[in-house]
Amino acid sequence: MTIPAFLAVIYYGGIYLQVALALLVLLGLLEFSRLIREQVFWDYLAPAGLSLLYLAYNGLYPSFLWAWFVLQLIYLLVRATFTTHRPLNQIWHMAAVFYVAGLFSFLWLVNVEYGFAWTLYGIAVTWATDTGAYFTGLSFGRNKLAPDISPHKTWEGAAGGLLAAVLASALFARYLETPMFMLLVLGGCLSAAGQVGDLVESAIKRERAVKDSGKILPGHGGILDRFDSLLFVLPLLYLYLRYLH
Repeated sequence: MTIPAFLAVIYYGGIYLQVALALLVLLGLLEFSRLIREQVFWDYLAPAGLSLLYLAYNGLYPSFLWAWFVLQLIYLLVRATFTTHRPLNQIWHMAAVFYVAGLFSFLWLVNVEYGFAWTLYGIAVTWATDTGAYFTGLSFGRNKLAPDISPHKTWEGAAGGLLAAVLASALFARYLETPMFMLLVLGGCLSAAGQVGDLVESAIKRERAVKDSGKILPGHGGILDRFDSLLFVLPLLYLYLRYLH
């Protein structure tokens, strides 16, 4: 999916975004399962992921979430117990559901509850961070940020990404009903969250000894490679809009 098509789907929302997110979740779960390289319980993974996304589409009511959590946990443990006799080894299925479906659901929640402008802001901050970190690190990077996780990332690049996110936030100040200072602080926090998300994905891939999570996006790897930062940015943005805005 190209960038204009991705933004158009978010702008029009509704069934277009719901279908797009369902496809992204299924592809993300497929990539995650391939990273693990073990037996996959698709009768758990796909229904659990899509049902969590469905709950987001209809409002994340606490009572429904608790019921969903208990039922899917029981099903997974029973399924693993009588299939592999090693239920704890299959808990990665649950981690995959929360990491992929749980985090992707915030794209829907931010867009539906707070509008396209705020969603676009979260995406812009993420892209600004990635771009600023890349070029700053390439030009001035000297001190390694997390050499055991991602040897090419530097503190200078991280600072450049944060600065780029703050500048992007300044550009959005006239369109969003938020004081300039608060938006700049928010941009810095979202930038940090996005960079942590990138490191988490890098750590997962390093643990599994792979370069990319997938190959569906030529030049970018897989779905999880492309959205790793955004998956950490949107939940934090949603929490800000819901409780602090």
